Parts: sequence; structure tokens; C-alpha cells
Amino acid sequence: MPFRQRLSDLDAELNLIAYPVLTLPPEIMAEIFKWCIDTHWSLHPSVAPLLLTRICRDWRDLAFSTPALWDTIIEIDFDVHPQAKAFVETWFSHAGARPLSLRIVCPETIDSACLESIIFQHASRLQSLDVLTNSLVFCDLTAVQSFPILSNLDLACVDDDYDDEGDIQLFCINNAPTLRHLSLERVRPSLVIMPWAQLEKITLFLLPLWECLNALRWATSLQEFRRHGPPEEGDQSTSEISSVRHSSLVSLAVSSDADADILPLLTLPCLQGFELGGRFAVYRTYLDAEIIPFLSRVSGTLRTFKVGLSPTVPVQWFHLLTQLTSLELVRSMGPFTTELIHALNRRALPDFLPKLQSFVISNCGSDQVDDELLDTLGSRCDATDAAHVKLESFSLIWPRFDYRRDAPAVRLPLVNVLSLRALTVRGMRIHIGTHDQNSFY
Repeated sequence: MPFRQRLSDLDAELNLIAYPVLTLPPEIMAEIFKWCIDTHWSLHPSVAPLLLTRICRDWRDLAFSTPALWDTIIEIDFDVHPQAKAFVETWFSHAGARPLSLRIVCPETIDSACLESIIFQHASRLQSLDVLTNSLVFCDLTAVQSFPILSNLDLACVDDDYDDEGDIQLFCINNAPTLRHLSLERVRPSLVIMPWAQLEKITLFLLPLWECLNALRWATSLQEFRRHGPPEEGDQSTSEISSVRHSSLVSLAVSSDADADILPLLTLPCLQGFELGGRFAVYRTYLDAEIIPFLSRVSGTLRTFKVGLSPTVPVQWFHLLTQLTSLELVRSMGPFTTELIHALNRRALPDFLPKLQSFVISNCGSDQVDDELLDTLGSRCDATDAAHVKLESFSLIWPRFDYRRDAPAVRLPLVNVLSLRALTVRGMRIHIGTHDQNSFY
């Protein structure tokens, strides 16, 4: 019987039968505890790792003596856990000396002193902190100033907007020396005292354009920047905002139908990875005027491009990307595009994306491996010269609607398998299936 099925059967019976810990093979015990560590469930007695403490004394002792099970609280909601402070203290007391990760959800009615006390108590050991609350609670956290090992910070404000007069003094410049990753949702960068210069990754949600540009200016060591969904109103005109040149940024992600207004204002001489999502068919004329000049500016350094399809993506976006080595197409609803697949065929356009080595189609089903795609892949199995390299890998990533790890995989039609096997004989690596499972044999 496969292990995951055995584990699933065991999980279904844990509340009925007390399994002595020594009756299970060591490899099963190791997998169970690894599963609990990877999952990091929230505070609820019916899920792991608390579930392990209810089986028998041996299991309880073993669970409480495994610190890796207790160093993360994926979410604690003050509405659900009125005794949240005691919950957190008890949970983390089993984590030994391990660094801690904590996600807190606070409604508007929460006692901000309680939230401040929880964070302050564990601040010295927090490596990851995620807080969703309102602006008043943020303003009351000014006493929490020392986070010696914090590396990831995620702040989300439930208010649509808040008073711009006072700073939200969550951090002083020297009190989070290891902070590298920052995510802000409805929390304006201009109202936060932050060690900007040491940040390497920033993700911004529902923030106006000028605030996003401010963050880019201040985060001089930034390597990765992601922007999602600016506010619908209250933004400044692009003509009134000065552009930004950022010399260390190597990865950028925006959405075409919401965030593309930032592209004309960016000069990124070292950009290597670009992710663009959205509904291109709706905004085609508007997007061409913003995206094509941007791609032209980064064409000399861009190596990876992840782009959506809805249902087509303009081929002219790619003509300048002569250094591109990896392309991922994210399929949305609608018929599959053939224009780009035809352009990728080296027999039709020998100089189109000449250095492409990895080609991925994600969020897609197996019926998309048709004759045209197979012919395109075959045309790139060989390197014609130094300027036209071989396509080394092709991936077709299926969406997973059933999130059970033991869900059966769909098989490809035999004719497609045989044709794809011929490509592997010529040296191409092929992955067809979900992200975590290759169902191509």
C-alpha cells in the first residue's frame, strides 16, 4: 500500500484507536512528523501537531519533544482564540530554542495591548511575522522595537485608508538587522520607519503608484519586487511622477490589467526575470504602448519571462528578447493560442528567441500537446550554431483542483506519449503533470 494512503487511513482513525508509537516502522514515524512540520497547521485540537498529542502517552511525549513541530503558528485569529496570548505561549514553549514564525489575524475589536504583548514577548526569536489588523493597532505597536533575527515581515491593514498624519513606527532603522523580505498590504511605505536599504524582496498590495516608486527608491539593495492591485481611486497622474532607475533589481512581477502603469517609469539595467499576468485581450492597444518599450529596454539582460494568455499573447512582444532562455506561458480561459507556438517553430522563424532553453505551459491540460506543438518542440531539439541553442526542457503543468496529495494523476493519450518519448531520445527533458508530480513516462 502506498505510504500516503497508509498515512491517510491512519489519520482517519487517530481519534478512535490509540496507536502505541513503537508499533509503527521508523520510516512511517519520520514521514508523519515531516508531514506535520511541512504543514504547520493553525491552532485547532483536531489537526496536527495537536492531533498527535491525543493518540496516547508515547505519541504525546514524542510530539512535545520534537521542537520543529511547534516553531510555527500558521494563523491565530483573536476572534476564534479569545485566550490567544496563552495559546501562543503554550505552543511556542515546546519549540525549544528554534526561531519562530507567527501569523496573527486581529479584528477591529481586539485589545491592541494584548497583540503588542504577544509580539513583544517573542520578538527576540521571531524570524517571520505576519500581522493582519487595523491601522489603530499598528500605531499602538511602537513599543515593539527590537527584532534581532526577523527576516520576513508581512503587514496587512484591513482599513481602506488611514490617517496620514502620524508615522506607524513599527521599526527603527537599526532594530531589525536581518530583515530582508517585506510585504505590505494597504500599509503605505511612506508612513513606515523601515530599514529599507537592507531589503532584498518587497511585495506591495493595493498601494498607489507613487508609493510603490518610493519603496523602489529607498530599497537600494532590492533584488525582487512584486506589485499587485493598486487602489482604484486617489492615484496620481503618471505625468506628475518621476521615474526610477534601480541598478540591483533582477526580478519584477506585475499584473498587466492593474499594475502596468509602473513600467514606463522604470529603468532596470540588470533585470533578468519578468512576470506579467492579466487579461491582454481586453487591454491590447493600451498595453502595447507600455510593454513593448519596456521589453526593449530590458532585452539585453532579460533571461526569464512568465506571461499570461487570454487567450493570445502578442508575438511582437518577444521579437527583441534575443537573450531569453526561459519562457513560461500561463494559460487562462479560452482557446489555446497558436500564433506564438507557430513563431517558436525554428523552421518558420529561425531567429525567434534563439537562446530559449526552457519552455513551460502552466495551468493547462494534456489535450494541448497537439501536432503543431510537437512539431515546434522537434524543431528546437538541435543547436544549429552558437547563436541558436537547443531547447533543453519542456513542461506542461496541469492545474490541481483536488488538493489531496494522493489524488490520482490523469494520463496522457498514448499517441502524445509516443511522440514526446521521441523528443526525450533526442535529449529533451519533459515534465507533464502537476508542479510536484511528473506523470510523463
